[in-house]
Amino acid sequence: MTVKWEKFAGSTDVFAVRLSFNPDPDQGAAADPDESASWGSLQLWVRGQNLCAHADQGELLQAVHWYMLPVLEWLAESWDPLLHEERLPNRNYEDTAVESLAATKNPPALAGELDTALWEQEWYAWHGRHALRAARNGGLFPNLILRRLRDYIEVSWSDEQSPGTPPGFRFSLGQGANLLYPSDIADPLYELLTEAVGYLHRQAPESTRLGALKTRVAELAGHTEARVRWLSGLSTYPQALSDLKHSATDRIRESWIDISNTIRRLPGRQAVEAALSVDESPLVVTGSCQAALLFGSVSPTVTADDVYKLASVLISQYTRLEPENDELRSLVTEVAPGDGFLAWEQGYDLAESLHDVLKLAGDWVDMRQVLRRFNISQLRRILDDASIRGCSIVGPQHKPTIVVNKSSRYSDGSAGVRFTIAHELCHILYDRAHGRRLAIASGPWAPRNIEKRANAFSAMFLMPPHLVQRAVADSPDPITELSGVRAVARKLHVSVNAAIEHLCNLTLMTEIQRDELIAQVVPGSSR
Repeated sequence: MTVKWEKFAGSTDVFAVRLSFNPDPDQGAAADPDESASWGSLQLWVRGQNLCAHADQGELLQAVHWYMLPVLEWLAESWDPLLHEERLPNRNYEDTAVESLAATKNPPALAGELDTALWEQEWYAWHGRHALRAARNGGLFPNLILRRLRDYIEVSWSDEQSPGTPPGFRFSLGQGANLLYPSDIADPLYELLTEAVGYLHRQAPESTRLGALKTRVAELAGHTEARVRWLSGLSTYPQALSDLKHSATDRIRESWIDISNTIRRLPGRQAVEAALSVDESPLVVTGSCQAALLFGSVSPTVTADDVYKLASVLISQYTRLEPENDELRSLVTEVAPGDGFLAWEQGYDLAESLHDVLKLAGDWVDMRQVLRRFNISQLRRILDDASIRGCSIVGPQHKPTIVVNKSSRYSDGSAGVRFTIAHELCHILYDRAHGRRLAIASGPWAPRNIEKRANAFSAMFLMPPHLVQRAVADSPDPITELSGVRAVARKLHVSVNAAIEHLCNLTLMTEIQRDELIAQVVPGSSR
């Protein structure tokens, strides 16, 4: 096939894209002149895997072929949300975007007419900003989703077929996901976008459509404030039918203005600047600001009172001094979620490794002693949102801080508070991309994979095998009986339910025995 123009950008070991323009096989009969000139092929690689490889009628092909102008327009139009919006539509349901979109495409079965309309509006709008297939315009493209995930870009995909896919056509890869640094994706995409649009415009300099696209691409550099708004992720779905006329961009802008105004009204100019500062390149925010990180993980309908309380913590924990002691700094490690491991396995491994380093004494883990050792501040606040268990804040100009939400049901007793503190310790140690900033509210809108990992870390850190063995040996009754597991829980200062789940994970009881014990626990006694 004749190649009129071709561009390869990036590295196939990380992220790469190849685009070529070829003669239109339909000679313009199926598209307008601008689109006809953009007929070509597309290949995308993530960590060495070609996501565009597919079988068609028994033939293995390495690229998809179609009119590429809509893809280029989609990239230019969706650039900011594509690389900066994390919050999923309607519900934070699965670990990856492609899984969550598949699970939440249809509204709940009992949803009313209004709720159904709002649900579908938000789902399709989000899909349009993040899914390559939103630009397919009749072509067959892989089910590829890009979105922000804290200081990474998540690339996820599945082999779900598009409507109208002919028999015998299927993409080679199944379901998968990878986390990449923002610049690893932004730089090659921008390089490809700039040169591809430049080529097309030179072929048709009088084209209004191509001229507008060239201008849009030239304007992509900058936009820091708009990108921080997308990072904050607030109010991305409408709350009423009247809100449908307002775009997600408008709703996010209004919400972020409220957040930033609240922060700027608080005393301390340097503290305010630290809370709102970002690491950036001309194309993408590479390091999220503290405020955007924090409010990106709270409910999109956060109350004004909670905004004030959380913003006040950000400002109050600002410091001009070195915020971390040497031991904590030495243990901070960037550990990307997953990386070939299940979240709970990764959490367990991290907790056991930390115990090997700390060598804590005693029959149970004293979290107050751990916090003092690391010089981590513990604050208590009453938030309107009871689904937030706690928050973690740390950064170059912020003291390491754990906030316990007193309105959470997990804060009723000391066992639940200890679990929350250990959970947040995991975030502080392992969830800082590039070892810099972290601000997260642990609840339904925090990234599910790092929340699962932090929960597993908390269980293993509070109940390491050597302490579990000692507690089981000291129990007067078998741990397969409720009295026995309660004795273990008291010894380790954890909840009964947490002890049951952990003992099962350690294969000290069967799943059937676990379920029987949990059924015997009186509601409320596990906290």
